[in-house]
Amino acid sequence: AKRKREPVMGKLAAHCELTTPQGAVYAFVKVPERLNQTGSQFVERAIARNVLIIPGGVFSQRDTHFRISYACDNAMLDAGLDVLVDLAKS
Repeated sequence: AKRKREPVMGKLAAHCELTTPQGAVYAFVKVPERLNQTGSQFVERAIARNVLIIPGGVFSQRDTHFRISYACDNAMLDAGLDVLVDLAKS
């Protein structure tokens, strides 16, 4: 899990607020406020680009985050992270 966590932190931390995951294969990521989008709206945009993530509202009262799993192969993880970074920048 630690080996897969590094690319997640390396790619997303520059564009989104997130806490370093401890032991799990999930990251809970805050949607950049400048996008003026809910977590659900961000998730819809990701799904439209074939990246499946979960809205954070499923896990908390606020719809400001999304959750990703990095329990997948490296090529899929890298491609998904690239899409998420692109969405976070636009």
